[in-house]
Amino acid sequence: MVGLMVDLNGYLLKLSAELPARFDYARGLRRRFLFEKLAHTVDEYLNGGLPKTILLPGLRGTGKTTLLAQLYFHALSRTSDVIYFSADELHLLGFSLHEAVERYFKLFQPERPIILLDEVQYDNRWDLTLKILHDSKRALVIATGSSAVRLRESPDLARRALHIGIKPLSLNEYLHLIGEDTLSPQLEALFEWEIDKLEKAVSRAVRLGDKAERYLRTGSLPVALEFDERTGYEIMFSLMEMIVYKDLPEVRNFDSSTLDSAMRLLVLLSNPKGERFSYERLSKRLGVSKGTVIELVKAFIASDLLLEIPPVGSISKKIRKSPKLKFLAPSFRAALLSKFDIVEIAPLLKDAVALYLSEEGTLEYEPGKGGADFVFTRKGKRYVIEVGLGKDNYSQVRRSMERLGADFGIVIGKGFDVKGNLLMIPWWAFLGLM
Repeated sequence: MVGLMVDLNGYLLKLSAELPARFDYARGLRRRFLFEKLAHTVDEYLNGGLPKTILLPGLRGTGKTTLLAQLYFHALSRTSDVIYFSADELHLLGFSLHEAVERYFKLFQPERPIILLDEVQYDNRWDLTLKILHDSKRALVIATGSSAVRLRESPDLARRALHIGIKPLSLNEYLHLIGEDTLSPQLEALFEWEIDKLEKAVSRAVRLGDKAERYLRTGSLPVALEFDERTGYEIMFSLMEMIVYKDLPEVRNFDSSTLDSAMRLLVLLSNPKGERFSYERLSKRLGVSKGTVIELVKAFIASDLLLEIPPVGSISKKIRKSPKLKFLAPSFRAALLSKFDIVEIAPLLKDAVALYLSEEGTLEYEPGKGGADFVFTRKGKRYVIEVGLGKDNYSQVRRSMERLGADFGIVIGKGFDVKGNLLMIPWWAFLGLM
């Protein structure tokens, strides 16, 4: 590293001059919804507000670097006291985040600095650096990192920093980023049983069929939006390899053989029948111990690649039964399925529904044959939810409601219908509610 003999002062001067050109690609791109909130924070700070530390952990491919690039231009339009550092780049050059930031202060002497830090997990002492910056109250700091950074974060920083997770795109945000008209969010209307609002939302969502399918295939991650489907899948498969071989070691010290097994585990789990596999069966298929499979699944959950859904019931049942595992980004499952030339929409839809619901309340599933896809609890009300592209009846939902004593039943399927505490909504309309 040191052999590169890069002078830090020279690097900082060159970086400051080159950043507008480096980020030029982001000027013409639409912005994720979170941008407005972060831009408002920048404006408040420049108008005399207190310095803050904001940590943006998230899955690879969710557009974190582009978000920082757009915030860089927003800040640059008001002040020259803004700098961006990639911890990955600094690591390659042999510098730490701490020494780069301290040298920036000394060299540029900014009055109200805004420091944008990208991929902080590449610096071994990133959390201490952010804590020191926060306590010194010298700058507004906005930092991104892989989802796994939360596992290495010190309790001191966890108490100080504002954490905002960067999630995969909703259908509405996908439509926004590709320049299409979006719909008004109506998820509250669904769970509060406001039928008039839902009817209007469904009528407005009629046009979404083809777009909703494209969203499920390649649209849940911004990284693939500008490419054709095949290229998008190749990009997302490469991202998953980076998560396995770069991010998982941040969670636990897996050896190379175990990381190879991790890739094979993902392929098994991408199969629509894969979530029914017990840990024992997965262990036999992979030729590794059950304990290793469990540790790999935990690592995938920590990295936000997978979403864990526990069974409904007592603590002992949750321990005995394996969780359902959904891909947080449906497009990642699609990329894995594309290796077999069959990308089924149904499992991608269930991934998207799980992503939506996990943000809104407590999500579980009903174990056993004929059990509900999802058991969802929100504001003291329990909902049984079944998901399927062609589902057009309430029979399964009714049975689960009786077994579980649920308040409402929802079928996300083919058409729109309401019968008392039972509701059916077209799947593409449901995706447009958030």
